[in-house]
Amino acid sequence: MSNVAAEMAVKNARAHDITDPQRPRSRRNWVFIFATAWLIIVFVVVALGRWLPFIDDPTEKNAQAISQGPSWDHWFGTATFGQDVFARVVEGGRISLFVGAMVTFIGIFVGGLLGLLAGYLRGWVDSLVRLLISVTLSIPALLLVIFIVSIRGQSLTNVILAVSLLAIPALARIVRASTLQVADRDYVKAAQVLGVKKGSILVREVLPNVMPTLVSFAFLTFGIILVAESSLSFLGLSVESPTITWGSIIAEGRIKFSDTPHMVFIPGAVLFLTVLSLNFVGDQLLKRFDIKESGL
Repeated sequence: MSNVAAEMAVKNARAHDITDPQRPRSRRNWVFIFATAWLIIVFVVVALGRWLPFIDDPTEKNAQAISQGPSWDHWFGTATFGQDVFARVVEGGRISLFVGAMVTFIGIFVGGLLGLLAGYLRGWVDSLVRLLISVTLSIPALLLVIFIVSIRGQSLTNVILAVSLLAIPALARIVRASTLQVADRDYVKAAQVLGVKKGSILVREVLPNVMPTLVSFAFLTFGIILVAESSLSFLGLSVESPTITWGSIIAEGRIKFSDTPHMVFIPGAVLFLTVLSLNFVGDQLLKRFDIKESGL
């Protein structure tokens, strides 16, 4: 009887091990679908906002609808001068998402290039890149960005350049670590023995195997940049008024929070869900690429 009970316990344990992982995975798949759908909706609405018929003019003032809460006519409520908050969130997303996209692109290009060169060439190039990364990351990020914007002035270009200093060293470190692993693989060493040029090896052998990890972390970086830009806008250090961003909408609602709490909570919720979706999608892509890498 004891043997039969032991066998039954083993079978139950195996069944538990097989079925339980499926449930979290199924949940993760649904969350992944929701996160992806949210990002698609946000990017499409923001990109086409000026041509969509159900979105009002974000600058139009309505004296009869000042500081009203969400309603059927105004989904996100109205601002202190009667402007439609939903229209302002859509318009503000244009700048916030544009900054995030541009900074992420710059980070991938510059940081990715530095990481590739450091991880493959090694030697003094690796030492120099590691020194630059360590020095940059040792400075408080938000203080550095505030200092640069304060010195150079408030403009879209200066905000992008300043916030790029957050993305470049982080992505360079990630790409360097991934390149070090790829550079030690047999097919890379075989190409070196055959006399293939280093530039060709980097482009044809190393870069394709580093790109999945880089793309995954690009989503995470995008979310961080959105938070950084919104923080600058909230402090009044991003693009100048009357240009709208998500952070500036929240800052405007904070001034008269008792009258317009929806201007803080709703744009904050949109920002939160967007950053959360970017982080989740990036995290799931990273896990999937890691699984593929381990199977090679």
